Amino acid sequence: MTTDTAISFVHDAQLSAFPPAVCEHLDARTLDTLAAITAGYRFPTADVVRSYAETHHAGAADGADATLLDESGERLSPAGATLVNATAANALDVDDGHRAVKGHPAAVVVPPALATAEAVDGSVSEFRTAVAVGYELAVRAGLAIHATDEVYTGTGSWGAVGAAAAVARLRNFDRETTAHALGTAEYHAPRTPIMRGVEQPGMTKDGIGWGAFAGLAAADLAARGFTASGTVFDESSVAVTDDLGDRWYLTSGYLKPYPCCRWAQPGVDAIRTLRQEHGIDPGSVERIRVHTFEAATHLHTSRPESAEEAEYSYPFPVAAALVTGDFTPAELAAERREDETILALADRVDLVVDDDLERRFPAECLARVDLVTASGTYSSDVLRPRGAREQPLTDAERREKAAELFEPTVPAETVSRVERVLGDPDARVDCLLEPWQGDTTGRRV
Repeated sequence: MTTDTAISFVHDAQLSAFPPAVCEHLDARTLDTLAAITAGYRFPTADVVRSYAETHHAGAADGADATLLDESGERLSPAGATLVNATAANALDVDDGHRAVKGHPAAVVVPPALATAEAVDGSVSEFRTAVAVGYELAVRAGLAIHATDEVYTGTGSWGAVGAAAAVARLRNFDRETTAHALGTAEYHAPRTPIMRGVEQPGMTKDGIGWGAFAGLAAADLAARGFTASGTVFDESSVAVTDDLGDRWYLTSGYLKPYPCCRWAQPGVDAIRTLRQEHGIDPGSVERIRVHTFEAATHLHTSRPESAEEAEYSYPFPVAAALVTGDFTPAELAAERREDETILALADRVDLVVDDDLERRFPAECLARVDLVTASGTYSSDVLRPRGAREQPLTDAERREKAAELFEPTVPAETVSRVERVLGDPDARVDCLLEPWQGDTTGRRV
């Protein structure tokens, strides 16, 4: 019910006491985030932020720097690596998410935890514990902020609290310093008006890079004596910390099969199902009606001019999936965004608010689709997207997703390597990072 309860969780949580299901979800989300970061470096968003970080956040003076998860093996200060890796994590919009906060907890927590664990030569077990602590407090901060402010803001606005918690755990802060780290992170977190980003897509997106950076910077400030003014957890109407250690939000998030906004993904699944079941010729389609909830109708861009516009579109992913049979990072590239066959279909997509689906959102993210052709109309069932808590990706599917995102930067075998290292209680974080640092024998290049 208070900041003090959150601090106790940061200090007292023990990996050995986590239920097995929590550990399974923790490792699945960590693998998924590492893969999303790696693939995110292939898009312009990461290039821009990397250039900035190289100028302003180069290697730390004490040599305690951290690895960028691309092919370069480059290292920046923990703050710089956090900013760039966290931005890359969300660059494709293919990262883990949580319905309760309509955001991406893992992408904002894993990068600062990874950079800090590397800088302090932490163990993989310490890193995993910090990620779990940060994830749980990030979601709870989001619930509390949305309830008290009554404004829907993106991940960066509340994820900073989880980032600060993860860093505080890894740096063994005392209770007072932890309190100031959490409070400063919340107070200085970026305000992220996400619906503006949905309607006018840009590289700003969920503000995940800056939220992660703000959390780590808050911890640095707290360690230097910077004081804060409590947190949202102290509000009288907030009880989200009461069940810390009993309820685990880690087990109720989702993984995304497609690199686009979650709100569009049930429509993509519906299109792929209709295409497979009926062998529909895209050229025969006169209209595509997507029945959905009101927020999803703001994803109205039909002719995206950037990867971000394609990710925050409903018509484009649906049309691309009808033409190609899937929606992958390849569909975000300029060649596909300029494909007139796809664009002509995207122009024929109608987004229709369905009252029942609106009532069920945000607890459920649903859609049904009608494909209108000259020979008749084909209609899908109401579908939830694959990867949802109620319809999780299989182990094979999530591993295949990670392998496809890793390549060609690191080998597909990195999936099994990451899983093996995460399961090794004696491993150091540096061992986890070897695929991005050089060869798998540990030699850095």
